[in-house]
Amino acid sequence: MLGEAFCANLPGNASAVVSRPGMYDPVKVRTVAAEMLRAQPGLDYAFVANEQTAFAARKAFDAAGAKGVRTVTVNGTDEALAAPKDGRFTATVSNSAADTGEPAVETSSPCSARRRQTRPTRRGRLVTEDNTDTAPLYCPPED
Repeated sequence: MLGEAFCANLPGNASAVVSRPGMYDPVKVRTVAAEMLRAQPGLDYAFVANEQTAFAARKAFDAAGAKGVRTVTVNGTDEALAAPKDGRFTATVSNSAADTGEPAVETSSPCSARRRQTRPTRRGRLVTEDNTDTAPLYCPPED
């Protein structure tokens, strides 16, 4: 579903040329990323469905000499928020556990008015090299 939503929202001048499941397994993702590069040697961007596997894909791209493949992912963990600054990722969508946990409880509660909403509120934020310092923490410290 995440990949489908990504593809459905691509701008008109972009298209998905290959999509392969990595099953959230870093070892499998490295293999898949290498195969994608062989099938599409001109690959420009890769959207990887979580940061742990995005780091694995990045290693595969770098090992294949494809350092120019721009990698985009989701979650907003501490390591991933550093990655746009050091060039490993182009961007990540920060969706902190605090921001996603609260609506999950509200939506699942039988008494919740929010449960009747047909579309959840979007809480993620695109994090790039320019705004990593203001991104919400994935697991903020307790007060």
